[in-house]
Amino acid sequence: MNSPIYSVDAECRDCYKCVRHCPVKAIRVENDHATVAPEGCILCGRCVGVCRHSAKRVRDDLPRVRALLWRDANVQVSLAPSFISEFPGIRPAQLASALKKLGFAGVHETAEGAERVSQVVAELLDQANSGLFLSSACPVAVDLVVRHQPGLASMLTPVMSPMLAHARMLKARFGHDAAVVFIGPCIGKKRDADRSPDLLHSALTFEELRRWFDCCGVDPASLADDPGYAAPGTGARYPLEGGMNQTIRDFLKRRDMDDALVTVSGLERIASELKTLERRRPGQPPLFLELLACEGGCVAGPRASARNAVAARLDVAAYARGERPRAPAEVAIDQTWHPEPVAEPDCTEEELSDTLKTLGKTQPEDELDCGGCGYNSCRALARAIRNGAAERQMCVSHMRQLAQKKMNALARALPYGLVVADAQLRILECNERFGAMFDETLALAYASKPGLQHADLTRILPFPSIFRSVLDTGREIIRKSVKVEERIYSVTVFNIEPHSVVGALILEVTDTEKRRQQLIEKSRSVVTNTTKTVQEIAYRLGQNSAQSELILNSVIELFAADAPDPCGREE
Repeated sequence: MNSPIYSVDAECRDCYKCVRHCPVKAIRVENDHATVAPEGCILCGRCVGVCRHSAKRVRDDLPRVRALLWRDANVQVSLAPSFISEFPGIRPAQLASALKKLGFAGVHETAEGAERVSQVVAELLDQANSGLFLSSACPVAVDLVVRHQPGLASMLTPVMSPMLAHARMLKARFGHDAAVVFIGPCIGKKRDADRSPDLLHSALTFEELRRWFDCCGVDPASLADDPGYAAPGTGARYPLEGGMNQTIRDFLKRRDMDDALVTVSGLERIASELKTLERRRPGQPPLFLELLACEGGCVAGPRASARNAVAARLDVAAYARGERPRAPAEVAIDQTWHPEPVAEPDCTEEELSDTLKTLGKTQPEDELDCGGCGYNSCRALARAIRNGAAERQMCVSHMRQLAQKKMNALARALPYGLVVADAQLRILECNERFGAMFDETLALAYASKPGLQHADLTRILPFPSIFRSVLDTGREIIRKSVKVEERIYSVTVFNIEPHSVVGALILEVTDTEKRRQQLIEKSRSVVTNTTKTVQEIAYRLGQNSAQSELILNSVIELFAADAPDPCGREE
């Protein structure tokens, strides 16, 4: 099955925005196109969210689920508890009725699985004397650990995510042949479904569900409540920051860990905190970290509707206040986590230095670390280039310098005076030939300020109206001869940015033009003389022709007098 996030090369505009926003730099740039590197991707969905051209997309699992409903009547929904903020104004039992109208046999809140997870984690903490425990509820945070900080994989709590725990509970309740479909705001859940097809058929996002409702004309707000819909349990708090820790406290027997249940949200903050905690000394009291990839919790998931985060939190909190304590079903939810480190070839300092030189970074002060390429530093870009994940043209400053060098070399080699001006006819750039073209004062000005940036072109050129014409009309002027006193110039004015920036190539052609005029006059004289000669020849030929015609006519008449009549008669 394809990766849950994939790239469409034809839509990529090589802006590197996805590279800048990817927290783990799981983007590979080849031939100016940025593609997702599935081996390093943690499915946070940021690249999808920031790409305005839809070059990064989420796999559509809706056709698979609809096909499942056609052939299977026992399909149960595991509904993420953040649904309450996703569909404001719609009662949970109404949403359940809408899902059943689509063909599902039953609708259940994933909060049931969350409560079982909290119960098992509380039992682990009750027995722990020391150690660091990392929550395994968020699949994106889990992938961040096992792929990019694999040394901490053993510290993940050995339990399933609430979604998979709930899927196991539903299969135990409705039979092993029951199919379970999860619906929520998370893209990362799709990978969990791919990895555990025996428990979960598919994971849909809220965006896919909304599209499904629209396609089938189902309006949840217009439906009656599902009478069999169950009231929420304590797991309804899970979509909020700290919600898991609150639920764990409900099951925790010891009371010396209240300050040791800590919530860390946001991938950058998680990565930063975990690097610090790697140095935590053995034997210290137990510490549990609730890791949430999305700042604000699951209510701010990548496929949740864009709403006010505060309002979403208030909606979920209000719904959770109606919770009813319940004992979770006793099902086994053990899961072992293994490191899955992303392979990165070793790069020596010498190799890194050589790559930096190809980017024009020969000294430390050349390393701007501007971030234009999407990487946090020039050295990070150089390392990515060595590893085949990036290209040299991604360095904006290097490409600008390279373009300027090429421009300067071309300007020096041109036999023309070159000048570029803006809409106000201020000089943006010119070459030395232009500076020396008109008078000595201009040559001295160019020597003191090469390029003559911001100089007023109307005070330098005696024919600024040509430039103004091209700026106003957008029509370019090609090789127009302009006479200034005793000098003649060939002027070509062309658009660089129509109506905004124009360029001109100017060549003094005084001597050439004089020779051309002389050639024209001589050619005109030759043509005149030749014409006279031809006319005289024609006149003389005309006289001879007339005389010949008279002689021939008389001969014809002589012979005609002796010729017989065509009919046999004689004259």
